[in-house]
Amino acid sequence: MQQQLLDALMIMTTGMLSVVVFLSLLLLVMGLLRRFAAEPPHDSALPQAVATASTTSTDAQRIAAITAAVHAYRRDHPPHQ
Repeated sequence: MQQQLLDALMIMTTGMLSVVVFLSLLLLVMGLLRRFAAEPPHDSALPQAVATASTTSTDAQRIAAITAAVHAYRRDHPPHQ
């Protein structure tokens, strides 16, 4: 009985340490990727007003497309009762 408890404790400790080591390595690699694979700075050749206007227009078009898709889905798939 005592040997089984020691074996279980050893397995538990090994598992917990391996998880901690894995997560630490994962955080380290993610930090390195964030630093080295960062997005390059945007070209600021466009004036801010033009960039904002095109973004607003694109957002409005995207919202309209999503709304139309939802309405079409609801029309084609009535709720079950």
